[in-house]
Amino acid sequence: MNTPPKALVWQYWQTMNIDQPEAACDFLSKKIDWNGFEPLRKLGTAEAVVESYWRPLMTAMPDLTRRTYHFLGSSFEGGDWVAGTGDFIGTFANDLVLDGYKIPANGQSVHVRFGEFCKVEADKIVEIRIIIDLPDLCRQAGISLLPLHFGRDIWIPGPLAGNAVLLTDQDPAESAKSLGLVEAMIFGGLNSYDGKDQASQGLERYWHADMVWHGPVGIGSSYGMDEFKRNAQGPIVHAFPDRRGVGHKARIAEGHLIASTGWPSLGGTHLNDFMDWKATGEYIGWNIMDFWTRDGNKLRENWVLIDLIGAAKESKVDLLAKLPRE
Repeated sequence: MNTPPKALVWQYWQTMNIDQPEAACDFLSKKIDWNGFEPLRKLGTAEAVVESYWRPLMTAMPDLTRRTYHFLGSSFEGGDWVAGTGDFIGTFANDLVLDGYKIPANGQSVHVRFGEFCKVEADKIVEIRIIIDLPDLCRQAGISLLPLHFGRDIWIPGPLAGNAVLLTDQDPAESAKSLGLVEAMIFGGLNSYDGKDQASQGLERYWHADMVWHGPVGIGSSYGMDEFKRNAQGPIVHAFPDRRGVGHKARIAEGHLIASTGWPSLGGTHLNDFMDWKATGEYIGWNIMDFWTRDGNKLRENWVLIDLIGAAKESKVDLLAKLPRE
């Protein structure tokens, strides 16, 4: 059939907007490397993805729809990857049960951020990396897994320019420029932190002064470099002073869009308290997804998904213990 990877994933995402979870099997390899969020960390077959992930989600929100505002595709280390982020929106009509943990329905409309990377081979999705902001859904259902935000608590918007769903091919030169900027920012900026002064990273070389950063619930949004350093990055580098960007599973760019994910994507030693998680003195790894837009020669916006339930587990904190069991 030779369906282009982006077209295949886009069709998969649109098809799953209806209450037919079995339709996922038309797009997924029978044996798939599905990597998710706590408490769904790993699934190995298309049938398991349907029964453990899609069916519970669609049962909980029968009118579920996906609002994608960032979508791109490219290759990484010889593999074809498609990535995107946005919101799942629907009426939380029935309890959501994942691996025996229950989030009680509130009967109201809810929005849940998602980030997803799909690897495509021979017209099938053979690997998925996905994070949904489960703590935010819990919060909307009246259960607080995390303390108040460091930053702003808002419904995360899409790109300012509204131009981040790329369904057609882009200029390869622009894609290379975007990828080079992010790689320089990560490996030459973020990873150059001296453990004491955030200025050691020289982030102003890579970011617009009026940059926007949107993190998961518990961290929140930041507007401008000062807020970003104070509310988003500051608490993390204080808690994990030797943290570094580590091995990426996928790092892609197309046009002015860039996306990366790692399993983990950040590693460091938990030397100081973070939120209300006490320092353990042990090395941790966080599963993270980043989505960026480039404006000219600098980065303008960044959407970040973190499996904070999994991150807490790395620091010996069981956030899921706050949920009822079925």
